Amino acid sequence: MTISYTTLLSSATALLLPFRGCRRWVAFSQIVRLEGIGNYTTCVFADGSRLLVALTIKRLHDRMPPGAFLRLHRKHLVNRVYVAVSQPDEYWLRLTNGDRVAVARRRAEMVSRSRSVGE
Repeated sequence: MTISYTTLLSSATALLLPFRGCRRWVAFSQIVRLEGIGNYTTCVFADGSRLLVALTIKRLHDRMPPGAFLRLHRKHLVNRVYVAVSQPDEYWLRLTNGDRVAVARRRAEMVSRSRSVGE
């Protein structure tokens, strides 16, 4: 049996995040949102802490469980569990930690559909 490299970097419940020469396993349930900044991504956690990771948001999104996170914008990926208020017509979401995240106009309808299915 062969195990792919991507499988080693994520499991059903956690994600391996590389930072400053170290690695840290983080449960998906603890990740509130990811914000892409060029070739780096800022991870915002439920406890309010942040971690800058040396991976693009796309590479991290590929390691996430399907349907657990919403890609709102080319720079934003949010855990649907932490979405408090959805205003896709106004192109933003409010998260339970108080963050307000932009929704791309092209993705507003998809976000609206996925929120109504997930509720």
